[in-house]
Amino acid sequence: MGMRVSGLVSGMNTDEIIAKLMSANRIPLQKAAQQKQALEWRRDDYRSLNTKLMAFRDAAFNMKLQSNYLSKQVTSTNEAAISVTGSAASNEGRYSIAIDNLAKSAAITSGQLGGTGGAKKEMGSLGLPATTALSIGGDKGTAVIDIKTNDTVSDVVAKINGKSTLTGVKVTYDETMDRLFFVSSKTGSSSNISLEMESPQVSQNLLESVFKISGATESTEESVIIKGSTSFTGPSALIDESLEAPQIIRVHVQGDDPLEYTITSKTTIGQLAEKMNKDLADSGISVYVDSGGNLSLLNKSNKSISFTDDSDSGIDLVGKIGFDGSQTSGDPFKTFAISMSGENASVRFNGQPAVEYQSNTFTIANMTFTAKQVINDPVDIVVTQDVEGVFNAIKSFVEKYNELIDEVNSKTSEKKYRDFKPLTDEQRKDMKEEEIKLWEEKAKSGMLANDQMLQAGLSSFRLSLTASVTGLPAGQLSNLADIGISTSIVTNGIVSGSYSEKGKLYIDEAKLKKAISDNPDEVMNLFIADDKDPLSSDGDGIATRLHTEASRLINKITEKAGVTSMVDDKYSIGKELKEHDKRIDRLTRRMEELEKRYYKQFTAMETYLNRMNSQSAWLAQQFSTGG
Repeated sequence: MGMRVSGLVSGMNTDEIIAKLMSANRIPLQKAAQQKQALEWRRDDYRSLNTKLMAFRDAAFNMKLQSNYLSKQVTSTNEAAISVTGSAASNEGRYSIAIDNLAKSAAITSGQLGGTGGAKKEMGSLGLPATTALSIGGDKGTAVIDIKTNDTVSDVVAKINGKSTLTGVKVTYDETMDRLFFVSSKTGSSSNISLEMESPQVSQNLLESVFKISGATESTEESVIIKGSTSFTGPSALIDESLEAPQIIRVHVQGDDPLEYTITSKTTIGQLAEKMNKDLADSGISVYVDSGGNLSLLNKSNKSISFTDDSDSGIDLVGKIGFDGSQTSGDPFKTFAISMSGENASVRFNGQPAVEYQSNTFTIANMTFTAKQVINDPVDIVVTQDVEGVFNAIKSFVEKYNELIDEVNSKTSEKKYRDFKPLTDEQRKDMKEEEIKLWEEKAKSGMLANDQMLQAGLSSFRLSLTASVTGLPAGQLSNLADIGISTSIVTNGIVSGSYSEKGKLYIDEAKLKKAISDNPDEVMNLFIADDKDPLSSDGDGIATRLHTEASRLINKITEKAGVTSMVDDKYSIGKELKEHDKRIDRLTRRMEELEKRYYKQFTAMETYLNRMNSQSAWLAQQFSTGG
């Protein structure tokens, strides 16, 4: 911007004069901005209606599903003993069921541990002579933990539960009863728990002497523990963080194919143990990191075990984990073990011989039962049509329709206040916040008044509702009025509904419930029928028609107003907005150029006046000197 001279010579308030001149010239620019704002409001109103239309279309789609009309009400005459739920496939009728036995999880309960200190007492005080391995087996697999003499009962519980994702076994200690409760994650005869401890003193049964679990049996063969010579700081210690590329370790177990494990600079000794333990679960070999940090193998099978690696020259991975060559020998341990299995549920249905289920929740004849108690005397199960459920689904759909047309009718009949244009920035400066709010409420009103596209859409909705469904068997329900739904009804002499409500629906609840109860399939067909003819809707059900019409109107509105994620040139109002932006840019540049010209003209005037004043002063000086 060049230098501006503001009335220094003339004494005129040049800035104020130019501002007034510009104010008049900015009127076209302000009108263009107001037109753009009104167009944006109109677009936003379309999009808001489209959101409601999409929700209604989803509701119409749901009403096309058979499950809404075939739902059954299933009741048990003894809910405290057995509960039941049905499905659309459940057949109406009366059934009987008896529960001879409930499904149970595998469980092992210890005796009282003794000692003092509750959960804080140490295992050494309970008679554990040295660090000992405990093997826990369950539905998911087997894991081994190391129990130290200074571990507390809480520590042991945490170690066992920490492996539950691998074993499917959890344990709880109750301090009041001073007992441990082991339980499997599943029920039924396939659920199981096994506990094994290897005693360093061959004659000592640690499950019985330490954990007070009776019934443990002694193995006929001694097991061996093979311990690696490398002592890591713990399971989270890295095997070799200096590795620059992945390397392979192979484990060879007598009679089996080699197992391969990829070792990287991020692989820990504990991760290797867990992978090996998972793969060797059925071989009689358990793998763990013992309290000294050594990779250890509990070999109950006495099979030969050897390690090799396929690593780069100079990297001895087998040596790094502490193993070398074939490993078959170790310290002898005698195994003491106990195992328990769960029980199946035993069920008699409709007087037939008992059938067993793994869980207390099971399905018979498309009904899902949950047994809670043993039931010697059969309980009656009654399946009936869910009249209330179907009624509520239809009523909810009608309410959504009424809400939609109320919204659309409200927008198309909204008053247009033509004297209230969108406010300019200059106008806002002179108004209070509440005045701006009231003004804009009127300015935004009537954006969709008498909108032909929306009114035509509502007309298509009304036609879809009132036209009979063709193609149904003679005598069947074929229109909404047959089931008590129309734009006007008479209930107890009182008329509900009128033309002024522009298609709002009313329900004769008694008539609708009777139709659902007497003819559930006909009510369903009235809504979900589909003649598969894209050129005609005569054979389509009410929900099918409304879904189609809602989709059409949504597409039309989207073509006109777009959606938030669309670029402006993909819908008609967006294209108009881009043209307004171009016009506003042109007018803005024109105003900037005009303002510069005004300032240039006033600056020239000031310069000229300054010159004239200088000449006048010189002449006055000359006359004065000459005199």
